[in-house]
Amino acid sequence: MYFSSDEKANVIIGEAAMNLFNAGQDVNVELLIKELKVMADSEVNEYRLEQMQNARQWLTGFKTIGSRSTSPANWLSRNTGNEPAASASADDIFFRH
Repeated sequence: MYFSSDEKANVIIGEAAMNLFNAGQDVNVELLIKELKVMADSEVNEYRLEQMQNARQWLTGFKTIGSRSTSPANWLSRNTGNEPAASASADDIFFRH
């Protein structure tokens, strides 16, 4: 099975969410960031470490309302080709079927 880099980033956040869920913890931004840090502490794959760091940085923008940057999260969002590139924002998250 092939995963694009966007899908791999989604998978990493999903892994962190499932770890929290399986441990009986709430799944929220703060705990996702902490779980990604715990995961990174035992990770040896440099690419996954980079994805975890990028995911933590992106999630940090959601810690408080209004503190989020308006720059696009290029590792997670993409332009579908149906819209001009200028309209893509960090709020646009696309999932492939």
